[in-house]
Amino acid sequence: MLAVGVWQAELDAVPQSVHQQGGLTVVLKGQVYGTDLAEVMRRYRQHGTAFPRQIDGSFSLLLLDQVQGTVLAVTDRLGTHKLYAVQDGGRVTVSTLPDHPDFSWRPYRSAGLASVLTSGMLVNHLTLYEGVQSLERASLHEFQRGGIQSCAYWQLRPPGGLDHRPEAELRQEYAELLRRSVRRRTAGLTGPVHLSLSGGHDSRGLLSLLTAAGCDVRTFSYAQGAQLARSDASMASPLAEQYGARHERVRAYRGDLVACLRRNARWGRGATNFCDEVDAWDTLASQTITDVFVGDEMHEISPFRLHDVSDSLVRCHIEPFSSLGTLAACLTPADRRELETAWSAALGQIRAQVTGYPDPYQQDFLIMAQQYLSHSLLPWRERFAGRIAAVHTPYLDAELAEFIQRLPPELLAGKRLLIGALRELDPDIYRVPLARSSGYETNWHAELIRHRAAVKEDLLSGNSRLDRVIPPQAIGAVLDSLTVSGGGRGAFHGAGLRAEVRRTLGTLRRSAIGQRLLGPVRTRRAVLSPATWLLRVLTLRIVEAEGY
Repeated sequence: MLAVGVWQAELDAVPQSVHQQGGLTVVLKGQVYGTDLAEVMRRYRQHGTAFPRQIDGSFSLLLLDQVQGTVLAVTDRLGTHKLYAVQDGGRVTVSTLPDHPDFSWRPYRSAGLASVLTSGMLVNHLTLYEGVQSLERASLHEFQRGGIQSCAYWQLRPPGGLDHRPEAELRQEYAELLRRSVRRRTAGLTGPVHLSLSGGHDSRGLLSLLTAAGCDVRTFSYAQGAQLARSDASMASPLAEQYGARHERVRAYRGDLVACLRRNARWGRGATNFCDEVDAWDTLASQTITDVFVGDEMHEISPFRLHDVSDSLVRCHIEPFSSLGTLAACLTPADRRELETAWSAALGQIRAQVTGYPDPYQQDFLIMAQQYLSHSLLPWRERFAGRIAAVHTPYLDAELAEFIQRLPPELLAGKRLLIGALRELDPDIYRVPLARSSGYETNWHAELIRHRAAVKEDLLSGNSRLDRVIPPQAIGAVLDSLTVSGGGRGAFHGAGLRAEVRRTLGTLRRSAIGQRLLGPVRTRRAVLSPATWLLRVLTLRIVEAEGY
């Protein structure tokens, strides 16, 4: 317990790193590049509240100044480590846990619950609980009696075409920025680093970069059932062999649906998308893994024509309330009206944030970076991969982001500039062909049917706070409505082949020839499948179960 001005600060968990000196305490989760916490303190003393501009990294940071009586929180530029906060009068709770006990007793926040039900994630700084906020990325937050005062220290802007140098020159700079980003994240690491390897552009680029940096790289990929010739898992093995990395194929789902749902609830805590490969992360957790590299990126915009913000929202899996279709009937009429109104207002706020940019591709970039990346993908990484190791995302680098902001959008369409930079760094990088399918898609519809009795017995018995909004009888009715003809014959049979056929047909439809023959493509607004809805609702019901 520390006295900090009017505050009594108490840490309720073991942080990753703590440093105390001369009335200052710094608590760090994550990594600050090229410096230590003593230097962070020095920069705070020298620059005051402007000190976040002097540091870079992948982190969330709490600074307690007992001399000045101030409590500050700092989030990194891209929001790789989430902080949640609530203030009640003179009491503030700040936590990395979205369901901290000081949060979870509060009433549901309608827009947050609607966000999870429609889109599987919490966008636009929403949380499940009234009064609790997800702190803005790239900001310094000061806790005061009147509320939390937040000030941005860095801005993310969409690509604007300000840099008109020849593409070859931009490609060379991009390549050097990629090298520097990897060096920043590997400096000081000891032992092997692990890479989540697929057969696509991004992870093979990291494999090449990490190998060139002299790292001992161990790779792994997810797999499920028999593999097609061009699946991610099939392509990952020869890729790893090309670069001399030891490769492991990990089973994505082990066949116990109830255990998979409980693991999703325990790790995701109701704040993230359902993790299809949570069993693989459980397997990896039994190994000695300290650092995991992943290819999450923001160097791509859609290569296909976008008509309006709605196309970008759906492309980033942010769905309207109407996507629930008949599943909305599982809510009481009053709750349904309240959630729909709140969610429509939240979508309106997202639209308003990007309408200052008339170019739909710039709008698409902002929605991808500000919403999907910050509020879906990165929290998902932190809750699952981050549970077993430090997660490194070299493509999400501040220098790279500032470079991308100056590019003409056409250089980002279809990863054009990235692919050119990777070829410049490594002419043999595409010796192994690109994958065409994931290779670990589980037929969750069939799995829900197969485990229907166990789900009812283990997950629909007992009480959950979610019952006030979605009764267990309504969930059971949706579960009972699933039929074999509606979802396939087996847990994995044909899933990869169907995905490859859909992907090939979609590519042809969106090609120049396809659009010339059939007209412009509009983003398809699909109705949510009952199986996807059930996975979300059952996971949330476990999170909200009494005594869980």
